[in-house]
Amino acid sequence: MSLKMSNLLDIEKYLLLELVYFHLPPQYKNRITRETPMKLDEYIDLMEQCGYSTYPGFISRSEHGYQYKKRRQAHFKRIYASSDNLGEVVVTGYVNDNYGSYGNTADKNKTSFVAIALADRENNGAVIFSGCEQIDLTSIVLDWGGCLIASLGVVTGHHHKAIDFYDHYMAGILGERNILGHSKGGNLATYVYINRLDENTNAYCVNAQPYCWYTMTETQKEALKTDRFEYIVHANDPTRKASYVSYISRTAPLNRYATRRFIDIHGFAEVNFDEFGNLEGARVIRETVSHLKSRFFNDYAAEKRLTHDECMARFQEKLNEITSLPRLFSTTLDEILLVTEARAAIIWFRDEDDRGPFIYPLIIKSPGAEDLYQLKLRPGQGIAAQSVFAGLPLYIKDSRQYRLSVGSLNQALGITITSEIAVPLGVDEAEVFGALELVNKLDGVFSLEDFALVNDMTLAMLDVFKKSGQSLDNYRDFSLLQIRQGGKRIFAVEKNGFKEKAFASQAEKNAFLKKISGLSLEPNERLIFNRITFTRDKQEQLKRLRKQEYAIIFENPHLRYAKTKVNAVLRTLLLQLRENRVNLNKVAKMMGLHDKLKTRIKDLSDAEYIRLEYGMARIRRPKLVIVNTPPQRLSPDAYTVLCSRLKKDCQKKAVTVIVLN
Repeated sequence: MSLKMSNLLDIEKYLLLELVYFHLPPQYKNRITRETPMKLDEYIDLMEQCGYSTYPGFISRSEHGYQYKKRRQAHFKRIYASSDNLGEVVVTGYVNDNYGSYGNTADKNKTSFVAIALADRENNGAVIFSGCEQIDLTSIVLDWGGCLIASLGVVTGHHHKAIDFYDHYMAGILGERNILGHSKGGNLATYVYINRLDENTNAYCVNAQPYCWYTMTETQKEALKTDRFEYIVHANDPTRKASYVSYISRTAPLNRYATRRFIDIHGFAEVNFDEFGNLEGARVIRETVSHLKSRFFNDYAAEKRLTHDECMARFQEKLNEITSLPRLFSTTLDEILLVTEARAAIIWFRDEDDRGPFIYPLIIKSPGAEDLYQLKLRPGQGIAAQSVFAGLPLYIKDSRQYRLSVGSLNQALGITITSEIAVPLGVDEAEVFGALELVNKLDGVFSLEDFALVNDMTLAMLDVFKKSGQSLDNYRDFSLLQIRQGGKRIFAVEKNGFKEKAFASQAEKNAFLKKISGLSLEPNERLIFNRITFTRDKQEQLKRLRKQEYAIIFENPHLRYAKTKVNAVLRTLLLQLRENRVNLNKVAKMMGLHDKLKTRIKDLSDAEYIRLEYGMARIRRPKLVIVNTPPQRLSPDAYTVLCSRLKKDCQKKAVTVIVLN
């Protein structure tokens, strides 16, 4: 259990960054010292009593604010319970320079500076700075105004407070000294880091207000581009543009159902973490500026290239710090992406089902990660599968001249594959358990030098894996949809699966339908769809999920007996889907109803009505189709035909189906 930056997972760092926004209750605010620390889980237990910060979570004293705190508390408790790093972490310092009962400083004029200090049993320490709090007019002026002038190179009072806080609480820390910050807090963390480079410091900043590039020394600029400093940005977050930034470490894509408001993009809850706690889809991008900009700002780091031996030496140093298997795989992909400039990197694992052997993606470093998870590739489907089943490293300079099918991978990644590298993963040549694959080089195609470097880095990673003695058995999950209650999974359906579920009563069935639609989740329940987690506070995202990915056959029990004509129903559906360019007659023909457009639905035969329901569901192109209770007096034969057709769709990997009986 350690606060070492190399051990902490992204999800654990995000917990620490968000925790500082929850202000300790008045009766606890002055109790924390290095002599009388508070355990981290005790702080989490107090969250429902914590004071509020209206940014980034809009935590208020209202009932809505209380429920928000309860939900985030439950989220933090899940992370803490599964963490191998946070169990022995204690809070050793707490400063809250705000007005009101939650503030604990003696200064008459408050600045809204908030920070906490942490330590572990191995004498590693950390300080965490909050972003802008926006509690009252004074904090707005000092926080947001301070951000503005900091971008221009002005050292503010908050910078002085941050470095004083760091110096006080890191005194006596002999291990790592880590500095974390979000938004404005990231600006403060950057300032402390570049002014304490001679100490054993590391920094981790998320959506940070950049520190002024022009005022830094060359040594400080270079220090921001090392592995000691991580600068994470969320896709579409504009904060990085406040100053010249050439040191972005990773860009994390938002989940597809996220709201696109600045408050959500800039906050913590709209990015995904994989099952290991790493930011999902994030990739290392050390240099993010054009050569023109870099020359204008006298920043030539983007033009530097390491030799093969230098890359291997750097990579070996990273491997020596790693203790967990997920971290080993994730770091390997990060480093390989960095040195090869690949667009996507994937670790595939081998498995077998009733149809034979296949490979599936375990870790993906690509913005298209959501669509790639749960994909199964069989022998003959791409070079990763060939690498696994043949046990050979493969290099394809021009994939367009390669004859193996890669259609499903193309579609999932949303790109055309032009160049690839695949290296088998195994304890030895006879025991291959997976493959590491790179897809497309950012500028051009992969070279033989890239291939040799990837092969050597993979062998170095496998050597560490063999020595670890860790098992791979816990990393298999093909669920499209699952409902979890606490740590227990109460329902799941595999992607492209056909699952029937029986109920004792209609009420029980209706309750289940609401549950899997996210309409009746309990506070301790989570709906996980295609690896994205939803809780009941994410109603906007759940609504978007249902609209984009769900289709319910027999959703309206009265439709079968409606006097509405077929063309009116289809026209309404196309308008809802905004498919204005789709020809109504063409849709009807696809359903086999082109001669029934002017027929009332009640006058359709059962077989024709089934085709209508099926067509209305499939035209949405959903990932999940739910078959509800069919109308009374519907022909059993017609219902059987419907289910048979849906089973074939599942076999073709076109959809996932749940039938409610």
